[in-house]
Amino acid sequence: MTQPTSTCPHCPGSSRQFVVPRGLNVHIGRIHKNDLAHSQPAAAVPASTNLNPPRNAQVTSNFDLLASMRRNIRVLKHIPKGARCMAAGKLSHLIDLCVESNGRQEWYDLLTFPYSALRVPSSVDQRSLTAKVKDNVNGSAEPIVDDSFLTHRQGSIYRAIEAKVYDGDLRGAVRLLTSDSSLAPRTPETITALKEKHPTPSRPLSFPPEPNISSPFLSVTVSDVADAVDSFYSGSAAGLDGLRPQHLKELISVSAGDNGHKLLESLTRLCNFLLKGMLNLEVCPYLYGASLCALSKSDGGIRPIAVGSVFRRLVAKVGGRAVKSEMSVFLQPHQLGYGTALGCEAAIHATRSFAMTGCENASNDIILKVDLKNAFNSIERDGMLSKIQEHIPTLYPFLSQCYSLPSQLFYDSESISSQVGAQQGDPLGPLIFSLAINDVVKSLASPLNVWYLDDGTIGGNIDTVEKDMKAIIDMFKEMGLELNSNKCELFCCSPNIPNLSTITNLVPGMKLLDKANFTVLGAPIFPEGVPPLLDGKREGINKTVSGLKQLPAHVALTIFRCCLSMPKLTYALRTSAVWLFPANIANIDNCIKNVLEQVLNIKLEGDQWRQAALPIRHGGLGIRRVKETGLSAFLSSAHGVVDLVTRILSINGDGFRLPFVTEALEGWEAQCPGKELPDHLDVQKAWDDVLCKSVLDKIMESSIGVDLARVRASSKPESGSWLHALPSPQMGTLLDDDSLRIAVALRLGCDICEQHHCICGALVDSRGHHGLSCPKCAGRFPRHHALNDLIKRAMVMANIPCVLEPPGLSRTDGKRPDGLTLVPWERGRSLLWDVTCVSTFAASHLAGTARVAGSAAENAARLKHQKYTDLKNRYLFVPVAVETSGVWGGEAKALIRDLGRRIASRGHDRRSGSYLAQRLSLAIQRSNAASIMGTFGPGMTRGGLLD
Repeated sequence: MTQPTSTCPHCPGSSRQFVVPRGLNVHIGRIHKNDLAHSQPAAAVPASTNLNPPRNAQVTSNFDLLASMRRNIRVLKHIPKGARCMAAGKLSHLIDLCVESNGRQEWYDLLTFPYSALRVPSSVDQRSLTAKVKDNVNGSAEPIVDDSFLTHRQGSIYRAIEAKVYDGDLRGAVRLLTSDSSLAPRTPETITALKEKHPTPSRPLSFPPEPNISSPFLSVTVSDVADAVDSFYSGSAAGLDGLRPQHLKELISVSAGDNGHKLLESLTRLCNFLLKGMLNLEVCPYLYGASLCALSKSDGGIRPIAVGSVFRRLVAKVGGRAVKSEMSVFLQPHQLGYGTALGCEAAIHATRSFAMTGCENASNDIILKVDLKNAFNSIERDGMLSKIQEHIPTLYPFLSQCYSLPSQLFYDSESISSQVGAQQGDPLGPLIFSLAINDVVKSLASPLNVWYLDDGTIGGNIDTVEKDMKAIIDMFKEMGLELNSNKCELFCCSPNIPNLSTITNLVPGMKLLDKANFTVLGAPIFPEGVPPLLDGKREGINKTVSGLKQLPAHVALTIFRCCLSMPKLTYALRTSAVWLFPANIANIDNCIKNVLEQVLNIKLEGDQWRQAALPIRHGGLGIRRVKETGLSAFLSSAHGVVDLVTRILSINGDGFRLPFVTEALEGWEAQCPGKELPDHLDVQKAWDDVLCKSVLDKIMESSIGVDLARVRASSKPESGSWLHALPSPQMGTLLDDDSLRIAVALRLGCDICEQHHCICGALVDSRGHHGLSCPKCAGRFPRHHALNDLIKRAMVMANIPCVLEPPGLSRTDGKRPDGLTLVPWERGRSLLWDVTCVSTFAASHLAGTARVAGSAAENAARLKHQKYTDLKNRYLFVPVAVETSGVWGGEAKALIRDLGRRIASRGHDRRSGSYLAQRLSLAIQRSNAASIMGTFGPGMTRGGLLD
């Protein structure tokens, strides 16, 4: 079949024919690139533009409408499962059309897909959300602007934090909880400030030759694209087109059926198409543009936040992954900001080693911290592209299209042209910037020469540093970069440096530092700077208390453990000698304990606090103490970066030790007497495990009876599975405040209630253990039903039909097992299972559980085998025996592990086994809480756990 052809409208008098539309678009993009670059973009569409054209009206591919759609049309955060197959098929079709035709209209249809197919439906329609989305995907409904959205008021910030946690976006939740920034007002002053942040080129640009058909390009596979999609953080925002990374995750998942894999293949073709640099240049400013918002900084300035299209970010991710290892080696040892593991820590340790050696020898060395003004947004793009073409030619076709033409940043209805610098949010931005300044960095002669992206630290004698600074100022100026003199800082290793005025005159306004204020990348170099750092961290933790108390306890605990306690301190511990200041450490640990007690509404004393501060895998809550973590963190960091530090400083590494390592080793050996050093010295977990096991052993030595049984049970991995669950009411993994308090108290041995008489007449002590074995406990039957229901649901996910309480399998006493698979499980036999849960702390089990964790569950499993001996000839019988402490029997663990593997093999998440274990663990904790609360008499409780 002959393809249609046409002549080029930009070549007057030419008779040359091009295939329409792709061949013509490629020709225009290659030959008439400058004409398009200097053409004026269409005027931004005002907010009053009609986004609801009459049905059957011809749609014009006006890409500026995207800005109005982004502002006025709400898009679903999640796609209902029932509509994912259809939505994936439609998106795959649109992508294929774009790759085949490269036409303007096809790209417009793709970029407006979320606003037409995934928009939030009108509340007037009473149909299910799935039906509404399917209707939208089919195109039988037009885009509408929901007036309720335009007048929507900001709700409680704590509701927003909860919503982000429920969606798995812990980073976003913490930003809302701790950030002092706010949305800048939409005023002309804000727009002016944004434009100043995105300047025009400082000189006429001279771009390298554009790629041609024979230019090398990167080719990626389906697995590369799948891994890149999976690497997006939960809660990642949408760009100008409204499509979120979460949408892609859902549409390529197993819930989308065969169309999910079809979409993944289409995404791979799209990535390879864009990597070839074949995109229609009329579309480049929009696909490679971004939506823009502005935050007000505490100093009164404006912080622009740009979010690019998920397609552009996806291509950049696969490209960056392909060249990461090669480029990180090329940039080392002086540029550590891209692809270098522990690069930030290496820069700090190298600077400390150089500074302390200079101070001990009373040398005339100086160290100068270099700061650049708005560096990423100011570097000229022709220099960036030249380095890309030279060092990563396979990415040049793609990046040439991204950066050789201005891209559009849309702030409300205002369009800001981005013509300079690496685009904000570009996954390849750090690599591009590092390559652009690499020649300057490597040309410096100072013995200390280390950079983390645009943060540079150079050190040496004053003459060498002065010469290097002159080179930095001159060469960076050609690139469009300017030194920010007022933020540059100088440290002198000796108090009497000759000719110091030469360097201070070269960088006027530079700040002179003493040992207490000398920091690099946020870490103090000398011990004098550690106490202020620790005090600042303590104050930061204290500020979170009021916010955490406004949240559900389970949400607050998850945020505090995963983001606000040790995660906020780890960087300081790995890069500073904090253990030298035990008083400051004790203050931080007491602050952490105080927050934990307020969030959980429990009292922690003695061994309870020591156990709570252990990792979950060792029986704790994962809320670590600085006292036990500081040495492990510093030692692992120091051993992990020592080779890189010797390369940075160009010294012989034989026998070289970083400052404070010897002292840290002595401190660690004092905490772990008689223990051998770990095999992997650069792994913090290896150091930490030795110390944690030592602490756990001491707790066990001081425990007897019930406490010993509790500690042994808590140290089993499955007993803490519920602590790893993401709290979410939609997934059924959110514990109410009472259930969480009781679960934590049972794990740590804290008091749960006042002494009182159970409804059965027995005396209940302050720990409430009687309720776990009381024959009248309220949680027994709900627990049995919940555990069986979870196992049945997991069987269905693994495509194994099963039935609960199978008829016809009753014993002579009328009792029957809990479940039966209707197809063979193993060796041609169906699986028969029966659930039982026994109390770890019951008097009849205590002697065994205090000696061996899980002995009560194993004994219950043996009794189940005896009970169903007659059925074991025909079926494969597995007792699912668990304890109230969360410990499982061996056969139960094997069954859940095998079931999780089968679910994952069906295309579901590879972590399906862990998720199943978490849900089972949560069911046990809920029943424990219901049983203990059920010991109170009628009228003493209302609602909640017992309803």
